[in-house]
Amino acid sequence: MTGIVGGLILIFTGYFLSFLRTEKNSFHHYSHQIGKFEYFEVVIDNLVEEKDNSWKTVGIVRSIITNNSILPTSGKILLYFDNKTIEKPKYGDVFFVKGNPQEISSPKNPEEFDYQNYMRRQNISYQQYLRIENLEKVGNEPSDILINFALQTNAHADSILTTFVEGKNQYGVANAMILGQRDDLSNDLMQAYSAAGAIHVLSVSGLHVGVIYAVLLWMFGFMKRRGRYGKIGFFFLIFSVLWFYAFVTGLSSPVLRSSVMFSIFLIAETFNKNKDGYNTTALSAFVLLLYNPNFLFNVGFQLSYLAVFGMIHFQPKLNPIWVIDKKKSWLHWLGDRTWKVTTVAVAAQIATFPITIYYFHQFPNYFIFANPIVILLSTIVLISGLGFIILSQILLIFNLTIITEYFGHYLKYTIIGLNETVLFFERLPLSITKFLWISTYEMWLLYGLIFGFIALWKTRKFVWVWINSGIVTILILMSILGNIQRKEQELFTILSVPKHTALTLVEGKNALILGDYSFLNSRKEVGFRVNNYWSSRGVRDTLKVNLLENYNLINSNIRVQNKDSITVITWKKKTFLWVGKNLKNRDLTIKNVFFDYLILANKSVKDLKQIIEKVQFKILIIDGSYTRFYADKLSTQAEEMNIKYYDLSKSGALQIE
Repeated sequence: MTGIVGGLILIFTGYFLSFLRTEKNSFHHYSHQIGKFEYFEVVIDNLVEEKDNSWKTVGIVRSIITNNSILPTSGKILLYFDNKTIEKPKYGDVFFVKGNPQEISSPKNPEEFDYQNYMRRQNISYQQYLRIENLEKVGNEPSDILINFALQTNAHADSILTTFVEGKNQYGVANAMILGQRDDLSNDLMQAYSAAGAIHVLSVSGLHVGVIYAVLLWMFGFMKRRGRYGKIGFFFLIFSVLWFYAFVTGLSSPVLRSSVMFSIFLIAETFNKNKDGYNTTALSAFVLLLYNPNFLFNVGFQLSYLAVFGMIHFQPKLNPIWVIDKKKSWLHWLGDRTWKVTTVAVAAQIATFPITIYYFHQFPNYFIFANPIVILLSTIVLISGLGFIILSQILLIFNLTIITEYFGHYLKYTIIGLNETVLFFERLPLSITKFLWISTYEMWLLYGLIFGFIALWKTRKFVWVWINSGIVTILILMSILGNIQRKEQELFTILSVPKHTALTLVEGKNALILGDYSFLNSRKEVGFRVNNYWSSRGVRDTLKVNLLENYNLINSNIRVQNKDSITVITWKKKTFLWVGKNLKNRDLTIKNVFFDYLILANKSVKDLKQIIEKVQFKILIIDGSYTRFYADKLSTQAEEMNIKYYDLSKSGALQIE
């Protein structure tokens, strides 16, 4: 009974804390005044990231101006500054902004990543794009001295890497691994790391803090055996280095979580005689969730703790499979180290496999070979980079620039070695399995199977054989039913993509994607907008068609005829006319044809009167490539003419079956 009561108290405490930590529940949150104010005061409260056309950061809305009154407010907001006309903002900068924040939009395409929900978990529901004419900087007032110092430390460390680490890819990896900033990484390089199963090394997280922690334990573990003062010195040395690294990364949220976790591990390692990895891990998770219950829904938090559980539980069972006497020779020692790193990687992969497939829909096939090498090289890069940042401060004080440059070159070549290793694994045939998809139920069933095998190993009871067999049977049946459904599927989707036009047809396990050149050649855009959708439909093969080039395709149930940026698509007795270039001073050559759908793209028509008398159609579609001004104009005209229409920027993708 006591356990049940305790559990209920914990649950209700969690709900209560979650309510308190949700900023929109505060009466002073600015969202309660949306639409009622003309100006608001905002202060920059985070690192500033550089995007293609903007500076991206998070601010705090401190007050609003409404009816000639100033109302104090609170709440975070996502800010985008036009980087062509505005200098890079800094932490603590205060701006007066004209306008009302806009709600972060929900996903517009099927199975697209829910960025709105992701930001809501961080207490950010609104955003604002800022142009120079709509804002005025009024000062700099850092709200937190500690965070301000951390961000200055991060900026200073970044200036050292910028100066002494040559090469865009080398600097980009150093900046990502050591400082937690991925702005300078190319999409191709990130794809290579993903294919090698090494994308985690580019995100400052528990892995990096864990590497530093493990290296420090190896280097200074002897201090624990030097009595009471040795233990205290050991604790403060490692504690100081861990939190120094947290400051170097600008106190980023993932590193803060990991630093707290490993600080609790450090206390247990140093002072607790009866060490239990499970209890220590659970305690650190409990402390973090007390601070912010929303961490529970953070992918990084989930992956970190599952990986730690995997290493604690599975690695000791995998390691004895191959016992190497490391005392025989240095080769045996190297083999022993390699095997231990491999078992760590496999143990972490076992624990994170279901959730990795659930979130990322792909699997690196050579991870077991790539990870030991990548972890070794990334450890060298991380420790070398952190040491370089510390050492360079001393060297530059004494004007030893040449020696600093030498160490910078050393760091550059270690990163080149890491990059080339990753690229080697990416180039191997079948390096990655894409378009994997499991439902939430299947993910939980897979974890049920993992824990079922753990229970079977622990208890040796036959009942767990039946339970595991039942779970496997259910998974097989779900897979068979899913494959039967996908084999017969035929889905045509007109996607909603800002500044682009894109359509996709899924037939069975094949997908056709039609779009403009820049969209089709952007791995990032295609991956973000349609990869999850293709994965959910079981797609295995894809074909790209550029709608801005002349093309004549007859494939299964679809016919695509494109000439001079005017495309006629026929699919399942439905006809589509796609117009991709301005019709001014041009005439449509298509006559005596009634189209089910007229798709307008790239501001090809700025006034419906240009086309209404030339083309007969049933439904008008204004795709995402239209600017808001012209999309609204066409929508208004369509309503006045009683024409059924879809503005994809607002309504989202249109799926036709």
